[in-house]
Parts: sequence; C-alpha cells; structure tokens
Amino acid sequence: MKLSAQISNKSYSSKLILFGEYGVIQGGEILATPLPLYSAAWIKENKYEGYKKELLKIHNYLESKGNKKIDLAQFEKSILEGHRLKSSIPTGYGLGSSGSITAAIYDVFGIEKATDLDTLKQDLIDIESCFHGVSSGIDPLVIYLNKPIHIKNKKVQVLDQNLDMSHFFLIDTHLHRKTGPLVEQYLELANNSNFRNEIEKYKSLNSLAIEAQLNNDVSRLSEIMNEISRWQFQYLDFAILDEHRELWESTLDRSDVSLKHCGAGGGGFIIGYTEDVGAVIDGFCDFDLVRLG
Repeated sequence: MKLSAQISNKSYSSKLILFGEYGVIQGGEILATPLPLYSAAWIKENKYEGYKKELLKIHNYLESKGNKKIDLAQFEKSILEGHRLKSSIPTGYGLGSSGSITAAIYDVFGIEKATDLDTLKQDLIDIESCFHGVSSGIDPLVIYLNKPIHIKNKKVQVLDQNLDMSHFFLIDTHLHRKTGPLVEQYLELANNSNFRNEIEKYKSLNSLAIEAQLNNDVSRLSEIMNEISRWQFQYLDFAILDEHRELWESTLDRSDVSLKHCGAGGGGFIIGYTEDVGAVIDGFCDFDLVRLG
C-alpha cells in the first residue's frame, strides 16, 4: 500500500466539544463537531527528524500492543521515507491534536476500516491511547468521520447536517494546558455526594443546551448557556485562569453573552455564545477572539 496523492493531501480537521465536557465522565450527553479552522495533513519532508521519532513512538506502541488493524510495516516504511503530519492544530487546547493524528493514521494505514460505529470507535481508541493512556475515542471519531456526533445514553449518533456555529466564538488564552491534572481535580470533587448532585444538574443543563442547539433555538440556548456558565464559574472554578476570571464573572449577569469551558478548561480556548457576535467582539477588544461562523 502506498500513500496516494489524494490521500496525502487530505486534511484532518480539529474538533470542538460544544457541550458535555466533564459531565460525560458520569455518562452525560455530549455534542461535538469538526472545526476546520485548524487541520493536519500528510506531507513528505525528510529534514524533520523530531517528527520521525514521534511517529516511530506511535508505531512502536502499536507494535507492542499487537495491533492488527494497522499496517505497521507500511506505517514504519512511510515514516522512514519522510512522511509526517503537518498540523496547525494547537496542542493543549482541547481541539483534538492527538485525535487528528489518530484519525490520519487509521485512514491511511488501516488494513480494513470498520463499518460499524462501535468497532470504529474502539479501533481509534486503541491508537489514541498511545497519547493519554486512556481515550474516549470521541476526538478521533469526529475527525475521522468529519461530521458532528451526538452521544446520548452511550449511543453514538452521527449527524448529517453541520451545526450552526454562527453564534459561537473562541477566546484564546494563549496557554497550553494538560488535561490530566484538571480531570483529577474534578474526580476528587466528585467523591463528595453534594458535588455529585450538582453534576446531575449540570448534565441536565448540557442536555437542554444540546436540544436547543440541534433545534436552532437561539434564544433558549442563550438562557441555558448562561446557566451553564454560572454553574461552571461556581463548581469548575479551578479550570478558570485568574486573568480571565473577572471577564467571566462580568458576563454572568448579562443576557447577551455567556462563556463556558472548551474541553477541560484551564487554558486553550474559552467558548463564547451570543446572538450578536459582532457586538461582543467589539466589546472584548482586549482579548484575542476567533469567530466560528
């Protein structure tokens, strides 16, 4: 098997979890979408030995696990020939930088692609676990399918229509973060029964937000986003950077804009929602904002 020009030029976009971060750990709903703002693609470039070593680490990991789904011989040959993934997806931002690598490896070097979602998700988990030790498979699944996915009651539904992102924007914190320590803090809090009760409320808010988003109910989503923002400000405050705490707090009593975590929070991007992105961007001129629609 050889990398064809068509495959090698294919882009693997970043992804964005709109709703469900943290709550998904307790089985909550999740809505995620491809984010073509950033992407990765195979190129051939012999001068970057560092990239070669990183890809070989993935190859060696898969070999050590006895992975039979990836053509490891061809994968290794292509790495040694200078093929690598050139990516604009920032690492430590919750946008699926490792998920894009996983999807790209499976897409090109997968021996026989899975046709059912459960098997496909597991195949991708087996690869991405190289990066984190454990993987939900959500990131590479969204990126590989290049379609939004909705997970409810552990059932994955692939959405045929793109999500309306015209009311969302991102605030760049310019800080790369590690997900593990943030999740550990969350799990420590989850040992408290009172906090677990609050998680159930949070999961319900996420479900309502997903319903409003899928129904394009902008005014309803504005209301729910404000409640999610308040909940996160109170209960996930450990993942809000000090330099953004005042900004976040200033939006809690506003009806025109709300903020929420992007993935684990603690850096990367902050997700914003408003009915008038242009007006909000003018008011947030001290921060680097990215429009999504």
